[in-house]
Amino acid sequence: MSRRYKIREFAELAGVTVKALHHYDRLGLLKPGRTEAGYRVYSERDLETLEQIIALKFLGVPLKEIGAVLKRPALELPDTLRLQRQALEDRQELLGRAIRAIRSAEEAIVAGNAVDLAMLKNIIEVIEMQNDVAVMKKYYSEESWDKHRRYYEEGPSREWQDFYRDAQRLLGEDPASDPAQALVQRWFDLSRRAHGGDPSVLTDSPAAWLDRAHWPEAIKHRAAEFKMEEVKAFVRRAAIASRKPAFSEDAWSKLTELLNLPREQHSAHWQARVDLFRDLEAAIGEDPAGERAQALVARWKAQIDEVSGGNAEIKSMLALGWSHRKNWPDSQRWQVENLHMMSYERFEKAADLLDQAIAASSTEKKEMTKTTLKSSLLDEFEEEMQATRKVLERVPDDQFEWRPSEKSFTLGKLANHIAAIPGVAVVFLKHQGVRPPEAANSAELLASFDKHVAACREQLENMSEERLAGKMLVLPGVERPVFAVLQGRGLLNHLIHHRGQLTVYLRLLGVAVPGMYGPSADEK
Repeated sequence: MSRRYKIREFAELAGVTVKALHHYDRLGLLKPGRTEAGYRVYSERDLETLEQIIALKFLGVPLKEIGAVLKRPALELPDTLRLQRQALEDRQELLGRAIRAIRSAEEAIVAGNAVDLAMLKNIIEVIEMQNDVAVMKKYYSEESWDKHRRYYEEGPSREWQDFYRDAQRLLGEDPASDPAQALVQRWFDLSRRAHGGDPSVLTDSPAAWLDRAHWPEAIKHRAAEFKMEEVKAFVRRAAIASRKPAFSEDAWSKLTELLNLPREQHSAHWQARVDLFRDLEAAIGEDPAGERAQALVARWKAQIDEVSGGNAEIKSMLALGWSHRKNWPDSQRWQVENLHMMSYERFEKAADLLDQAIAASSTEKKEMTKTTLKSSLLDEFEEEMQATRKVLERVPDDQFEWRPSEKSFTLGKLANHIAAIPGVAVVFLKHQGVRPPEAANSAELLASFDKHVAACREQLENMSEERLAGKMLVLPGVERPVFAVLQGRGLLNHLIHHRGQLTVYLRLLGVAVPGMYGPSADEK
């Protein structure tokens, strides 16, 4: 049984006053035992608690907050002492930095030199920064803070500083340019190392960056000095610019507009995404068809609508990327961890629930059953029409009569034939119509193509699943499913075949060929 000490004995043993022990008792920080007569008594265990109180006071922790610290799960004494030592060493380093700044000013005065404003400013920044640094601790776990504290005290590493300076010189340049793309690769490399815990390139946590509007002024000033906000926005645009060939001009214009939204809106979108996946994680194990899971699906769809600006093509690209998530490379997985502020393992479990909830939706099931052929055909139709328009946009006005050989179509005739194919498909489906006149220039060509595409899209959207699956006569005595005809010589394959010919014409004329399923040789 451990020895028990009366209050005066314990005060003498610990080297504190009886008055201090009474004060700690009133605050509930150190509650002694009581004898039958009501006198305070202390144990050796109380000495450990008192040591923590004294150490925390020395570190500047207010007495009111010390109580909350003491209520945390108890650590073994060696662990407690180690943490206190580390905190004191940190404080010692900070004090040393302030002392060195003040000593430099003293030495300048002794030497007869005037203390300039920069020197005084440095002293103020060194001292004031300590309070601001302490504010940033709330974004980190204890272990993570031990690694990141130096980043806020000393600023970005030399590699990050070089990166920000180089990036500032590119602001306003084309995000798709080679220097911008090289910058993106540097950002990926540095971020991967920071994400992996490399102490030489640590940076803000996602949680801290998300809440940057509430940073202390000194930390904000440092971010402004390196133009972190502008640089990160430029890197984001440059990272997406590499995918430009996959979009139509209209969709790319819309995506660019969305990327230039105010910082507050981007932060709000990010916060909404983080909140959604935390709620998905909390719902794991529940019925995917249940009310809560379906409400989460609705939030997911609303977010997709918002971040895509309602643009069908952008939504389609987002859906395509999501469908490949099981095959995402490691580089994309750590980005996902940062975006969702959770480990990839946790993200996958939440994403699996989201997929299950979408599949479990009775409306989704019904729509998938009813429109399998139609949705498949329309998806392919939209993709091929967008790619075809990009090629037709490159047809030069002054070369309509050019042909590669006497046996070949002229450029104008071939381009007109391609532009008319969607209209021919409409005639084919409606069993009525006339062949449209040929366009004489590029503007007329594109207008004709857009008109035929709109008419064809309307026909496809209004077709029933039964008709698509039904048969139609293609040759005397030969019938084929309508769906197969439209995918083949009746529309898509026919158009793709002649579009390939047209790209050869463009290449022979020295016209840059656009990418259709990825960047072309002219775009790499």
